[in-house]
Amino acid sequence: MTWNTRWIFAASMALFVCSATGLVWGGISDERSPTFLGTEQPRVGMHNDLPGISFEENYKRFGFDSEVFRAAMKGLEMKEDDATLTNVSSEGRMSKLEEGRLDMVVASFSITPERMKVIDFAGPYATTYQGFLVGPEGAGIKELSDLSGKIVCSWEGSTSEEVLRRFELADIEARTLLDASDCVQQLREGKADAVFTDQMILHGFADLHTADGLRVVPGLTIGGPQHWGIGLPKGHRTDCLRLREIVKDYVTGSQWKDDFKAWLPGIPAQDPAWIGDYRPSPAAIDARSCRDSIP
Repeated sequence: MTWNTRWIFAASMALFVCSATGLVWGGISDERSPTFLGTEQPRVGMHNDLPGISFEENYKRFGFDSEVFRAAMKGLEMKEDDATLTNVSSEGRMSKLEEGRLDMVVASFSITPERMKVIDFAGPYATTYQGFLVGPEGAGIKELSDLSGKIVCSWEGSTSEEVLRRFELADIEARTLLDASDCVQQLREGKADAVFTDQMILHGFADLHTADGLRVVPGLTIGGPQHWGIGLPKGHRTDCLRLREIVKDYVTGSQWKDDFKAWLPGIPAQDPAWIGDYRPSPAAIDARSCRDSIP
């Protein structure tokens, strides 16, 4: 081997070693973008018409559910802008998750045994009972019997619609519309006597329309508590369990309380024990998260 040949060989080996080293160090230093459900850009469905809960103004999202979404993205080490936000109706939440058109739903989504068989949930991040929103003409409505002969409105795809179907109250007219805003508009126009759904949603509308005399009837509820969770498609238990712990950290921390008070001030004003009534326990979160049924 001549000197020139040896030099070319040595130079080639040095170049190879440097290239290989660069590949190794590049692999170590390369920071991959965080993923969730196998994507760097999860598609997230949210309501856009629920004051205090989830609404949109000037292309920005606000409300308690929006804070839950932000807490989830932060816990996943992802930016809010990494997600593709899509408006979703109550009726469309299940189908869009089942059909793979959404990766996550944060939309006052009640965890039920029937839904748990089809999709996964991380939560609950809030617990609320179902009650009634009335206007000035409903000042006399204080108990269930006062709703006899009245028009009570709920909307498609909600658990309140299902409860209202089973409503055993003589002479009640149960009316089902497309969404919450339609029901509240009919109440304001005097075309409905009450709106029935989760009290957290009702308080959001009552806070917005105080000038119209809308109020949530205190102490009047039907059925058991509603447990709001983040909906996910089946088949991603590892990511679901990861999100469960993020939800648990958020709910048990001080930020949950601050966000709740900021967006739903009417509840703390009316209920001195609101934290115990609306804040889920870690055990409740474990019992309903990432399962096919409630143990």
